[in-house]
Amino acid sequence: MSIAENKAIVRRYQEIYNRNDLEALGEVVAEDLRTPKIMAGMPPGLEGARQVHATTLIGMPDWHTRLDDLVAEGDRVAARLTMTGTHSGDFWGFPASGNRVEFTGIFIVRIAGGKIVEHWGEEDGVSLLQQLGVLKL
Repeated sequence: MSIAENKAIVRRYQEIYNRNDLEALGEVVAEDLRTPKIMAGMPPGLEGARQVHATTLIGMPDWHTRLDDLVAEGDRVAARLTMTGTHSGDFWGFPASGNRVEFTGIFIVRIAGGKIVEHWGEEDGVSLLQQLGVLKL
């Protein structure tokens, strides 16, 4: 696939993610998705990705991810993004604070056969925890 096609897959992934259309994720994410950072207790692959997102929505139903930059080479696409939401429910064990959060992250995916087959990501967790009011520095 071309670099432009790979970037389009990542853009489509983010559109689906922001619509919370967990069934449609299978259009752009491989069933056997490999990610080293799946949350504890979640199944691997596409099903784990769906469950992580669904669990996030419990705490922040208005969760949104904005793609700020996309860079691609070969079968890999890197994205710089900004995530926002309102902490109105239990968020991964943290009770609702009512706080609005905005933090950044980066992910890199590998694409094969028109789908995301590997995903690596890093988020600014320190900033997120500060905004949730659970980490004081």
